[in-house]
Amino acid sequence: MIIYRLYNESNMTHQITLPSGVILESVAKTLIINEKNEALVLTIGEYKEHPEKSYTPDLPGGFAEIGDGETERQGAIREAEEEAGVVINPKDIILAYSKTKFYEEQNKSVSSSLYIAHLDYTPDVVVSWEHASSEWIDVDMLLETKTFRPFYTEAIEYSIAHKLV
Repeated sequence: MIIYRLYNESNMTHQITLPSGVILESVAKTLIINEKNEALVLTIGEYKEHPEKSYTPDLPGGFAEIGDGETERQGAIREAEEEAGVVINPKDIILAYSKTKFYEEQNKSVSSSLYIAHLDYTPDVVVSWEHASSEWIDVDMLLETKTFRPFYTEAIEYSIAHKLV
């Protein structure tokens, strides 16, 4: 059974505009790994704004509310709870990989981060309205069975290759 959650994010600001006019954004996702060495994978629901992302694999996470002073790590923890109902203790999460890309056409600098949270149990997952489903997949099979967006594939490959998972 899938339970959905709805959050009101209308008062949160995920962008900062510098005096130069450059827009800053920060995206933080978390690879949540349970005691069986399985990773939590969400499936995005229907995404009207970007239909190409509909029903594709995803990890819990999203924008860090940097305009409100939230760090990427805090955003990753908040988003895991909002999107999957998983409460992560700050001592259980580490930064594994990050990269910043500049989008000339939007005058925007976007930092993307992958965090890893190792849990000693398998939490009940409560997906948000943004996702259609969730599943636990063996970490060793993760990239063989799911196709993530390029940054997250790169970050997961790095994390596996360097034994961060």
